[in-house]
Amino acid sequence: MVCNLSALQLVSERRPEKNINAIDKLLAQLSPTQDQLVLLPENAISFSNKKNYLALSEKLGQGVYQDQLAALAKQYACYLVCGSFPIKSEYEDKIYTSSLVFSPQGVLISHYHKMHLFDALIDDKQASYKESDTFIPGDTIQTFDWNTAEGCFKVGLAICYDLRFPALFQSLREKGAEILLLPAAFTQVTGKAHWLPLLQTRAIENQCYVIASNQGGTHQCGRQTYGHSMIISPWGEVLDKLAMNEGFVVAPFSKTVIDEIRASIPVVAHNRFTSVLK
Repeated sequence: MVCNLSALQLVSERRPEKNINAIDKLLAQLSPTQDQLVLLPENAISFSNKKNYLALSEKLGQGVYQDQLAALAKQYACYLVCGSFPIKSEYEDKIYTSSLVFSPQGVLISHYHKMHLFDALIDDKQASYKESDTFIPGDTIQTFDWNTAEGCFKVGLAICYDLRFPALFQSLREKGAEILLLPAAFTQVTGKAHWLPLLQTRAIENQCYVIASNQGGTHQCGRQTYGHSMIISPWGEVLDKLAMNEGFVVAPFSKTVIDEIRASIPVVAHNRFTSVLK
């Protein structure tokens, strides 16, 4: 039985109900096999602003929208990873933006609070991005076990701007990751310049599959995201990709491919440095 890796590409808007309906529709078209790994992009449930994110935020593991995501995972018998979701923190005016991993049984089995917040000046219509006005950073790297009929494989979690920080991915590899997830809302400007080379580099240097799920179009708020969701092999090959708009990408996973690449070029054994993240 082939284990499939997949990602949905969305053009999310402010209203969660419409976005969840879009996810449901794409899952029906994808028709996942049992235990298939499905990644959603960053801001999958709502693409909006601080006021709306605070209003929609839920306690981890509790809430109507998390329940709906859990129900979709159970309905389609897949591992469903919501790329980012607004999760309440200990502060009233700031929250976490977090990846949530739901098992085929509809159980929340892992989560990751985004560690690197996108505070940057970009040459586009928005010009200034400051996620730290809304979110607080996490401080823990996270993996989860993807259990399939072919075996159990370790999956590492990251979100969008994290892609620019290689030590995070090196730490995930040190923790046994064989697959790296990168949900995102990369802008048109930064995506055109850096999306593909950064993704391929993270795959090649860590000898892991990379699943990258990006937002892909012009959003209700006027922001433009780059799309180009894709799946990359541990050798750096793009196995499947989607340029723009809603849709999905899918590719088979092979533990044999990982083992052969890691045996032929044993970078971990040769590495004279270690990551600083634990």
